[in-house]
Amino acid sequence: MTRLVDWRRLALAAPLLAIAGVGLYVLAFRDDASATTPRAMLSETPPGVEDSVGVRKGHLARDFIATSPDGTSVRLSDLRGTPVIVNFWASWCTSCLAEMPEFHELQKRIGVENLHVLAINTGESAETAEEFVEKLGVDSFLVGVDPSLVVADAYGVFGMPTSVFLDAEGVIRATYAGHIPSDTLEEFVASARTGADAAEPDPRLRVVTTVAREHTLEVRDRDGTLDLRSKSLRCDDSHCPDVAGALAGLSGVTRLAAYREEDPARISVDFDSDVIGAQTIVDEFVRHLNEQPDPLYERPLEVIWE
Repeated sequence: MTRLVDWRRLALAAPLLAIAGVGLYVLAFRDDASATTPRAMLSETPPGVEDSVGVRKGHLARDFIATSPDGTSVRLSDLRGTPVIVNFWASWCTSCLAEMPEFHELQKRIGVENLHVLAINTGESAETAEEFVEKLGVDSFLVGVDPSLVVADAYGVFGMPTSVFLDAEGVIRATYAGHIPSDTLEEFVASARTGADAAEPDPRLRVVTTVAREHTLEVRDRDGTLDLRSKSLRCDDSHCPDVAGALAGLSGVTRLAAYREEDPARISVDFDSDVIGAQTIVDEFVRHLNEQPDPLYERPLEVIWE
């Protein structure tokens, strides 16, 4: 079994890892990307050769739209007809920056018209993404920016780099977390080009840095209506908590509505304040959310009252 290891847990072992030739990621502070860059969004996936839509091998890749640094839109499903590598990266991920030129060389050798590389910058601004793409000289890549981690969450991106290999029909044929070895890269691209599921690579240690994510529940109380917002209320392949159902049985709750498509996802709760208090609802909500832990978050849930 392949092991994904967070570099922070290996800090004491760094000298030994250096001797073994295992690189460590460097984590820097992320900029306030979502305030300055248009957010990416998930979109309805057009029908294709597979009925199952998702983010796992054999699924028709879940569709999304992201904005490139120059302001144009990039939609994943528009790339059907050519194999695609969707590569999740960030400027603070040194292995990402080392890996991208390798993708570029392979793409040039195969032919840009025969392989798209869609580089999704994760959690940073369009300016930061553009600066690093220019420095790396990967001008043949399509670049999208995911400042609020909408796409990264939907694709279950825990550590970086993470790459998803799609065939020409938009079906996922392989995924890889970590700096992909050159032989595995060749094999996965070959599978994408032939439309066959790739074999699992040989087990090996992959050192990753988890993506920085704020784990919050934002609470707004307005005249008997609670708006509860959290990334962990999303519903996708990696996480889909049933907390609304738990709240529906509380005495004094009169209406529930879920808005999973919003960013962050939201649940609205109407209640009779003479029967139940807002704090009681929030406490029950948090309890049920904690019983269904989100695999993308290591930090405990923080409740923020607005």
